[in-house]
Amino acid sequence: MKQVWRKQKPRTPGFIRAFILETPLGDVLEAEFNFHERLVRLAVEIKEEKGRMYGATVKNGTVQGEKDITSGRAYPVFRKIWPFREYFSTLPDKDMLACIGGAYEIYPPFVPDTPEKGRSQRFPLESALFPSTRYDSIFGIVRETRFQRWRRERREAREARGSLWLRFKRRVWGDLQDICMGVGFGCLVYYLYYDYVVLGLTLGILGMAAGLLDFLVRKRSVLMTKVLSFLSFGSYFFYNGYVYF
Repeated sequence: MKQVWRKQKPRTPGFIRAFILETPLGDVLEAEFNFHERLVRLAVEIKEEKGRMYGATVKNGTVQGEKDITSGRAYPVFRKIWPFREYFSTLPDKDMLACIGGAYEIYPPFVPDTPEKGRSQRFPLESALFPSTRYDSIFGIVRETRFQRWRRERREAREARGSLWLRFKRRVWGDLQDICMGVGFGCLVYYLYYDYVVLGLTLGILGMAAGLLDFLVRKRSVLMTKVLSFLSFGSYFFYNGYVYF
């Protein structure tokens, strides 16, 4: 890979080293390192998505947080960072790569075997999968068990979702807008055509449009009750209009 990482001034307070790289396709990769906290911040700006940025914070091989930087919301970014793992593996900082610790399958580049090198260099993959705990006490590293990681991930996911009341307040206004728009548009179509078949087709299309609006534009889970309500009423009017009128 001929692309070279360039040093830059860290953007995040507390981080002492930062590197930036632009891929041949125009994507911009950034990496920042906080040596004292053993934190690495990875960020990717994807040109195909009109410069949308995604970021993740990694500590000793464990992902601490992921977010869509452009919108500021929590977002799973594995599929965004993983395609650039080979670029991140060439970071010119061994401490930073050690702290990434195999997250997103980012490993140090393979080092050819030589007689004078130790076991950890002869088996780089083994060292990445089973990192040494020899210096954990020096750096204050506390490694998680699988159960602790599972509990932490569940807690972080629960905190990212928020309480039931908070989730209700986040989406109630948008769902009310969709319902009012659907009812209003349905009434308009009925008064224009006086045809239950057309009304049923319109309500079905509005139901699918409301689901796509939630998923693609608002970046949230689809409220199936809303979609199924539109589809149910649409099916009812279509059936009655087709059979009885």
